[in-house]
Amino acid sequence: MTRVLGYKESVETDINKRWEQGMPHHLKSMEIYCILEKMDWEYCDDHFCWKAGGDGDNGEALMYCMDIYFEQLDAGERDPIQIPEH
Repeated sequence: MTRVLGYKESVETDINKRWEQGMPHHLKSMEIYCILEKMDWEYCDDHFCWKAGGDGDNGEALMYCMDIYFEQLDAGERDPIQIPEH
């Protein structure tokens, strides 16, 4: 079965609800965010200016998107994204 972006069964995909309910971030989301934040600071002179921990922070929004993806993978509700060859 081909699954499309937004495919949902048991994973909450409303980012506002996730924030209101105080849902914890997936460990993989936090790991990737921390890596991106550190590398952006070290190599890109804080180009993206990643922020996390408050309302509307770009890092929080990124982690919530990744949370949904990883939770859907864990629940078997999504197939891994196939990266096209260049």
